[in-house]
Amino acid sequence: MANTSRINGFRPVKHLNGSPYNGQANMYEIAVGEGVAGFVGDLVTLSNAASTSGLQTVEVTNGGIVAAGALGPYLGAIVGIVNAKLDPVDGKMTTGSIALDTPQTRAASTKQFVMVCDATDVVYEVECDASIALASIGLNLQVLEAAGSATTGASAFQASATGAAVTATFPLQFLGFSKRVDNEAAAAFNKILVRINPHPFGSVGVLGVA
Repeated sequence: MANTSRINGFRPVKHLNGSPYNGQANMYEIAVGEGVAGFVGDLVTLSNAASTSGLQTVEVTNGGIVAAGALGPYLGAIVGIVNAKLDPVDGKMTTGSIALDTPQTRAASTKQFVMVCDATDVVYEVECDASIALASIGLNLQVLEAAGSATTGASAFQASATGAAVTATFPLQFLGFSKRVDNEAAAAFNKILVRINPHPFGSVGVLGVA
């Protein structure tokens, strides 16, 4: 059965020991000066922008197929976006109403708070940009960064099937295919399981297994 393309970025599904992901995340600030929009499912890196909230800043980049995040290793995936009218640090809200029927995204050049799955041992499900072979399991992969949809709120980030290698600095380690009845392995639009390889809170990266 052919796979259906449903690109929605990186979705945490479990930990490396097999326990299910329970939704835990930490809050970070995306500074007003960051010019790339953010979507649930996008990977973020730690930012060099000054914090205005007392929280660590992060950023989303949009560089196509990349071998690493713009400022270093990926921290994790955005799993939630706080409405721009709310400041969870001081508990205040700007004037105006909050739309509850539209997806939350972080618009470019807007200070906003995001929830990030930043654990070092999380396994993510992500769609690959092309068919990837079973023989590539164990190798390291690059990330395809792309702009998400402000209409649906869906991330457009994917794992890249191009150039799978043992390279320790590549951002993703390919662990296998998602075991679902609607996911055919080694076929177009296959959904795969990966972990972040170099991580700012953990490993500097491990070699893939050829």
